[in-house]
Amino acid sequence: MYLGTRSIRSAGRTSGSIEITLPTTLQVLEGVECRLTVRDGPRPEIMLQPDLSAAQSLFSTLWQKLRLGLGEVDELGDFSPADFTLALFPPRHWQERPPLAYVDALAVVHQRTGHGQRGSDALTRLLAFLAVAGGHRLGLEGALALAFGDAVVYLITGTPAGLGTDFERGMAHRTFWGDGGPQHPAGSPFDDQVWLQARSGFRRVYDQFRTWQENPEVYAAAREKWYRALTIEIGVRSSSVEQWIDT
Repeated sequence: MYLGTRSIRSAGRTSGSIEITLPTTLQVLEGVECRLTVRDGPRPEIMLQPDLSAAQSLFSTLWQKLRLGLGEVDELGDFSPADFTLALFPPRHWQERPPLAYVDALAVVHQRTGHGQRGSDALTRLLAFLAVAGGHRLGLEGALALAFGDAVVYLITGTPAGLGTDFERGMAHRTFWGDGGPQHPAGSPFDDQVWLQARSGFRRVYDQFRTWQENPEVYAAAREKWYRALTIEIGVRSSSVEQWIDT
């Protein structure tokens, strides 16, 4: 990935060191120690290898929370990097293995230590893709595994990751909370009690998704019924507004 051209400059007349300004794309690496390597040869290269241990630790921490929350469904097992596409930046496209981006993990780490303000969206992405992999381990496949990951992060944080549709999120919310349930997220994804209290709700949500997977006709009929009801509701609201305007 080409990020631009930079000039090397002196860090001060008395220091003897030199410095270079990295692009804003790499701003999340602020404070991260990097290993400096020179690859000599006809076209010498200078390489920076960031220490991403904090990001890797966060992946494992969030997986353990998810493992706790889905414990009534089945045992997820340990976190395995082989289940994911690991990259510095979130990839635009991926196929089998859900992506985990180091920059997202570092953004969350910075926010939790009070040194960043952009961790919320990053945390949503991380939790959603971790939950997708969790869904895979529990036997969910394809679009339903994606929608399950989206539902899990939506129920915990109140923010969807865009991996599912309004139908799956709406049904997951109803299944998790009940028709008269609260309209707020479950709580902090770093709080074990939040995941423990969500266990039975997540089991019900998983059971619903598994039923849809095993009975595609039930899934299709439920989607059609949900969207038909939504269309009618929107039509009623529009008519009410028009009547109010006319009066």
